[in-house]
Amino acid sequence: MGSPRVRILDGAEVDAIDHATRELLARGGVSLHSAAARELVTAAGAEVVPGTTRVRIPESLVDSSLRAAPREILLASRDGKRDLRVPDGKSHVSTDGCGVNVIDLRTGLRRPSTSRDLAELTRVADALDEVDLQWPMVVASDVPTETHELVELATTFENTTKHVQHEALSAREARVMIEMAASLVGSEEELRRRPILSSVQCPVSPLTLEENSTEAMIELNRAGVPVAPLTMVLVGGSSPVDLASALVVSNAEILASICVAQLAAPGCPVLWAISSGPIDMRTGSFAAGSPELGLLNAAGVELARRYRLPTLVAGFACDADSVGFQAGAEKLGTGLAGFLAGADLISGLGGLDSDSCMSLEQLVLDSELVAYARRALEGFRIAPETLHLDTLIRLGPAGNYLKERHTLAHFREALWSPRLFQREGYVEGKPAEERIRERARSRAEGILRNHVVSPLEVDLRERMWRTIETATGTRFVQLSPQSR
Repeated sequence: MGSPRVRILDGAEVDAIDHATRELLARGGVSLHSAAARELVTAAGAEVVPGTTRVRIPESLVDSSLRAAPREILLASRDGKRDLRVPDGKSHVSTDGCGVNVIDLRTGLRRPSTSRDLAELTRVADALDEVDLQWPMVVASDVPTETHELVELATTFENTTKHVQHEALSAREARVMIEMAASLVGSEEELRRRPILSSVQCPVSPLTLEENSTEAMIELNRAGVPVAPLTMVLVGGSSPVDLASALVVSNAEILASICVAQLAAPGCPVLWAISSGPIDMRTGSFAAGSPELGLLNAAGVELARRYRLPTLVAGFACDADSVGFQAGAEKLGTGLAGFLAGADLISGLGGLDSDSCMSLEQLVLDSELVAYARRALEGFRIAPETLHLDTLIRLGPAGNYLKERHTLAHFREALWSPRLFQREGYVEGKPAEERIRERARSRAEGILRNHVVSPLEVDLRERMWRTIETATGTRFVQLSPQSR
């Protein structure tokens, strides 16, 4: 049984991007702000341009780093029931992350996000089968700024058993995150064996590895926590406006990060990760829902396949600032690009307005889009038992297959049935989109009422929060995991 796939680049074009990337790293280099990282790469043969942070990385170092990186990565779940080993021939989908606003499910109004919003979004995503792993979806604006990342990680751990992927903004923060995750699995050695945490560490385009994020990455690498150096090139802003050149810049940022990671901890798990897309030249904003984002991500999957690295791409992204037609069109377009390319991980569920705003309603709608896309790409099996030639001959012209026992017994597995999309036809005074949105809100409300996440053991939960309190000097009121 085949499955539809697309190729954006042919073999010669992959070669051209790879060659240009190596030339750029060797002759132009990257700006590596961390002195510790510069020491690692210069000891391995890289050249620092005198008086600058620019480092030229030779092809031999790129090759040795790619050889050291593992071909398969475990992204463990808290309870062991939703472990992911990538690549496994499937595309796994994550929630979106780092929104600073939410659209309130109860009032429909847009407002700054809180830790309670994060708990509710995470719990709904935990209940959705289409969500395979989770990013902390919103910023917890109701806690001190210096504790945001840690509180968001703890709140996400409390409200899902699925794998959690976050971001550390400094080596110190990375160390605390490692200790938090280790407290839940028993030890840092067990975390290395079964990493329930992975991290996205973003280069600063163009071609800059910022000090704090790079040193956080090194800390995570040495603990065995999987890291995804996520390039976010702004086409036309931090790269030339041609997509080929933007892909070269994206690839260079990722490969430079992988060189640092493999020198810091040879064999550490890394992903090839991209969320690059264009600037809208009319507004100056990032065009998250653009076809160019989908094209760059799909092409990136082919590059990563050349390097035999697992992939993470953006998808189900949109520029629409509210739920509606534009959001659905952009999300399905960018999501299908990742699916058709065969990306291992696709992030983006629940986000609006270029990832700055999250919505429970949109999260549920997005899960429907994922189910739709998966069925479309599933294909169908050709075999004697699916051709039903004997039945076709027996019933002949004008045969009625609704009356056949096989139809009743197998239609649920043969045909996709939507939870939200409407097929009932016209209803006066109730437009289809209004009915779909009502169903999405109702489903989100039902999950919040009824879904109970497998709780953390009390002593493990207390240990995790004590780790944050010790690191930050901030005391947190210990609320129920279901009400944070």
